[in-house]
Amino acid sequence: MNHLITAIVFLPMVAAIVIMMTKVVRNHNEKVIAIAIGASFLTFLGALGLVVVFDSDHHGMQLVTSVEWVSVLNIYYKVGVDGISLCLVVLTAFLGALAIYFSQDHRKNLKYFLALILMLESGTMGVFVAMDSILFYVFWELMLIPTYFLIGIWGEGNKVYATTKFVIYTLVGSLLMLIGLIWVTMVHYDLTQTLTFDIPTLLQTQIPADIQLYMFLFFFLAFAVKLPIFPFHSWLPHAYVSCPIPVLILMTGAMSKAGAYGLIRFCLPLFPEAIADWGLWIATAAAGGIVYGAWIAMMQRDLKALVAYSSISHLGLIALGIFAFNGQGIEGSVLQMVNHGIIASALFIIVGILEKRLRTRNLDQIRGMKTQMPVLYGIFMLITLAALGMPGLNGFVGEFLILMGVWGSHLLDGMAGLLVLAAGLGIVFASVYMLFMFQGTMQEPLEPKFDDVKDLNWKELNLLIPACILVVAIGLYPKPVIDRVSPAVDHMLHMEKKFKAFGADSGLGGGH
Repeated sequence: MNHLITAIVFLPMVAAIVIMMTKVVRNHNEKVIAIAIGASFLTFLGALGLVVVFDSDHHGMQLVTSVEWVSVLNIYYKVGVDGISLCLVVLTAFLGALAIYFSQDHRKNLKYFLALILMLESGTMGVFVAMDSILFYVFWELMLIPTYFLIGIWGEGNKVYATTKFVIYTLVGSLLMLIGLIWVTMVHYDLTQTLTFDIPTLLQTQIPADIQLYMFLFFFLAFAVKLPIFPFHSWLPHAYVSCPIPVLILMTGAMSKAGAYGLIRFCLPLFPEAIADWGLWIATAAAGGIVYGAWIAMMQRDLKALVAYSSISHLGLIALGIFAFNGQGIEGSVLQMVNHGIIASALFIIVGILEKRLRTRNLDQIRGMKTQMPVLYGIFMLITLAALGMPGLNGFVGEFLILMGVWGSHLLDGMAGLLVLAAGLGIVFASVYMLFMFQGTMQEPLEPKFDDVKDLNWKELNLLIPACILVVAIGLYPKPVIDRVSPAVDHMLHMEKKFKAFGADSGLGGGH
């Protein structure tokens, strides 16, 4: 079992290599499709196996594998999971399987397309399990390489501009993070005379207060771009609109969560004083992003762009919960990462299905699809209600925990009411643009040119039914997710150095 994580991370990459070496004659892609689907399905089963063997009462890293990698620098291949990373690994494996399954009808250089998606899945999963900072950086960069080719080769519209902007933003952030990682290691070495890149060890480093802010900025900017937090978001709508739908499933559902994961894993434990000084400003920017993204989404006529801008709003809510800096806020953010991954991916799949059937994504040209596609109508309604935070569905639970965390946050005290109001306004706007999209495409009188449109086939149902089940299951019973996340969050908030930085009675680490 100790090598299960390694198998999950590298199985998609091995499958990608096998696929690229497989000969395809006259676009007969059955063999590469079978390899890709088989690898992604086995990866998902392995992720479910992690859930089974994971001890939800234990706050530390579990199923750890450690192998010396670069001995002269004391760099290790070291992986493991706690409750936070477990949720994101399972989410990534689930979305990877959906992305591969949705790619079956892709025709242009399919084997390379599938191989790059599998590589993207491996890189994303590696970020969530890495316990060595250099290994973390390697996986972080591995996410960028396949994404660059997937958008640049198979994208649409102004894909050159979108790819260039995405790469520049991400590379600058990655370089800043690398400097920050090396800086933390050197500070730890100065204090202990021990060279290590082990993340749990580095997180115990007492960073001097006079340099905390500068070090924090190196990490924060990298993670803020990847998430993204307003105003570092401008690459996202261009990349998302140009990106193929199968790639978007992983990009919006899993890769964007790497930024939020980095904030939780590195910024909160390492830089408590910088968080105390700048947390309110960052939370305010996140709240601004919630309203901005929702407002711009309401103006969109392209369904893909509408969902892309809505993601800016929802990701802003996740960032707001993180900087509430208490148990409820952070647990709500982790839960909302999972929820957003499920909901946004389902929405992009629905947009892809509509575009395939109707040859357009323009909201002004799509009308009355409930007559021709009653099954899609029901599924679309369920996902819409989840996206706008209907109680009983998964979108509500995460939003509620985040708002409660912000309201009770000592860090945000004094501005908590306004931040909750801004988040609530974003949720109200979400109701507007989601219902606008749903009613515009489904409820209006049917356009005569769409009389021969067919409803979902069994392949498309296989894509959407799992998301529908999870939307309802997590909404009615989120306890299994929260129980696994809570010990890791509590441990992070109650580390000894936080009490040294803020005082044992400050309340910044509380939240339950």
